[in-house]
Amino acid sequence: MKVLVIGATGKIGRRVLKSLAKSHQVTALIRYPELQAEYEKMGARVLTVDVEKELDKGIHEATSGQDAVIIAATAGADGSSKEIELLDRNVAMKAIDAAKKERVRHVVLLSAYGADQPDAAPKEHFNFLSANNAADEYIEHSGLNYTIICPVTIIDGPGKGSIEASEDLNDATDATISETDVATIITASLDNRGLYGRRIEVKSGNTPINEALDFDSRGEAATGGRTTLRRPQR
Repeated sequence: MKVLVIGATGKIGRRVLKSLAKSHQVTALIRYPELQAEYEKMGARVLTVDVEKELDKGIHEATSGQDAVIIAATAGADGSSKEIELLDRNVAMKAIDAAKKERVRHVVLLSAYGADQPDAAPKEHFNFLSANNAADEYIEHSGLNYTIICPVTIIDGPGKGSIEASEDLNDATDATISETDVATIITASLDNRGLYGRRIEVKSGNTPINEALDFDSRGEAATGGRTTLRRPQR
């Protein structure tokens, strides 16, 4: 499978790319030319794009011919307003447009827990969650086969390999998940047709990742995002 990883220089995107490069034809879209050789050594085709000046052209060039696209570009909750607007909103939306034009089979979007209710979040996280909410809604109405991954607070460290995954986590207060496990979830979502049309909230738990993501075995129909599902106030 030909897979484009957008945000490959981030901690999660890098892990995703290294994993996929073992068995897929992977293209890395990166911002920094000095990293090109490093990513080529990982087995990736590399496209360097100045996302502030040539986003439209670069995204479309990178997306052409791809079977799947992973959008993992993020400034994080602690990023500057400028970087959040650029990465979490603009890059994501432009990538969704390009994927639709190129008829990409599946798009996996990294979002954030709480993005569906940015007004309920602490003030300092509003911009981040609002940008992710915009991207989530955009892909939900795009007509693409999509999967949205919404992790709770992400922490450094090794993966546990087990999680809890739901379209509406009941209790995520103080919950965390490692960046390693988030990367594994994204990678595992790529070939999982049972996740098409789903917005999945994830936290560290006790169920092996592949089992936790096997929504088909639970008999749960995809809701098609928030067009049919509204979450209660937390």
